[in-house]
Amino acid sequence: MLTMDDIKYIKRMYECEGVSIREIMRRTGYHYETIKKYLDKADFNEVPKPPKETPSLLDPLKPIIDEWLIEDLKAPRKQRHTAAHVYNRLKKEYPEVLHVKLRTVQYYVSKKRKEIFEQHQKAYLPLYHPPGEAQVDFGHFSYYDNANVMHDALKLTMSFPYSNAAYCQVFHGENQECLLKGIRNIIEHMGKIPYRMVYDNLSTAVAHMGKGHDRTLTDTFPRFITHYGIEAFFCNGAAGWEKGNVENKVGYERRNFFVPVPTILNFSQFNKRLFELSEEDNNRIHYVKNETLKSLFEEDKQAMLSLNPVSFEVCRFESRISDKYGKVAFDGNYYSSSPKFAKETVYVKVTSDTVIIMNTKYQAIVEHSRLYGKGKELMNWLPYIDLMSKRPTAIKYTGFYETLPDNWKKYLSDLPAEGKREALLALHTMLLKHDINVASDVLSITLSNGVKDADSILASYRRLTSPVHQLNPIQLKSTVIKMPVFKTDNIKYDNFISKEVILK
Repeated sequence: MLTMDDIKYIKRMYECEGVSIREIMRRTGYHYETIKKYLDKADFNEVPKPPKETPSLLDPLKPIIDEWLIEDLKAPRKQRHTAAHVYNRLKKEYPEVLHVKLRTVQYYVSKKRKEIFEQHQKAYLPLYHPPGEAQVDFGHFSYYDNANVMHDALKLTMSFPYSNAAYCQVFHGENQECLLKGIRNIIEHMGKIPYRMVYDNLSTAVAHMGKGHDRTLTDTFPRFITHYGIEAFFCNGAAGWEKGNVENKVGYERRNFFVPVPTILNFSQFNKRLFELSEEDNNRIHYVKNETLKSLFEEDKQAMLSLNPVSFEVCRFESRISDKYGKVAFDGNYYSSSPKFAKETVYVKVTSDTVIIMNTKYQAIVEHSRLYGKGKELMNWLPYIDLMSKRPTAIKYTGFYETLPDNWKKYLSDLPAEGKREALLALHTMLLKHDINVASDVLSITLSNGVKDADSILASYRRLTSPVHQLNPIQLKSTVIKMPVFKTDNIKYDNFISKEVILK
């Protein structure tokens, strides 16, 4: 076997000096095959050679000892085998096979016990996180609504372990639509896509956990990650430490972005504010690397994928059969459709914040805000007003009547049946484009003018809501143009008229 100096000398002569193999043979004295082998060799990595295991007289009994030690894991600590107990038991049960002394058994038991405990205990190992990788998780937080009532909600956090930067978005619940919309919001804000995202086994993404890292995913999730080219990695069961960076970030954001408890009137607007807070937070120094998170995050983004210009529509479709009132059950709550579709098949298009009821041609019937919780109901009465106009005397017994402003309640109660019908049709016309507050203002103005028929109400509505074109004032120049003065001269006309006309 040649030394590395000899090999370098041979390769330099052949590759740099152009010396032939025959001449190298003459100079070095090595055989042709030896020189040819090292000239053709491209891999000089050192391959470690494990030490050879010498057979032991204890080998036939090792499987038996292993079984006893594994069984010890189930026993109380004070009732487990010591090495001496193992040796004495082997002497008693397998005297014809035992050909070693106590010291050999003690050495093997000590070594094997360490291996068993390493396999059964979860060790916290330092993990390497390359640029461009992200971790995703949900966390809880509280907020006040406009009535100063406190509610619980969910926060989706996406962290980037390499730079320790993160973004978060808030939602009313923890479902597949919230998960995917939150991810989409963040990657569209960045303009980049992490090539790898680490998740725990969220039921919103994982339908079934198999052995190891084998996962059966929900329907929409695989399409989403394929659309954006994301490699999804799921942690082992009950191994949250595998995504420890995002779990720490969930708490960090809650302590820094949600203290004091915020008042949130619009989640979409608040999510835009959260992006601003995250950008400001990235100006701090990394706890180890002595650089700003912002500069490190630029390295993160350089390793990420380009954003797909086609945005993924985060929604799902489900078919439902409405009840006799035209209501549709979804996720433990009820949503109105239309009396025309009572006991018929409709489709439900669900996003993170809306529920759209559609007919079988996928045309929207009515759109609702999505309810979170159980046993709630949302009614859009607009499709029902036409039915109520055919039975005007029954309006007092509907939930719609209770939602009307006081002036409309009084107005409808004073009308005869035909007047109620016309008033309801007028109300329907107004609610097609405006809310009930506009209808209340229109009625008040109409009644103050001393009229109360439905035609007058519609006339007031159109006058108040139609756009009025503002005319710009006429701009006069400072200097007035003088017009020429013409002097009237009628002499020619007088001469013409005074002439005598001779008739032939």
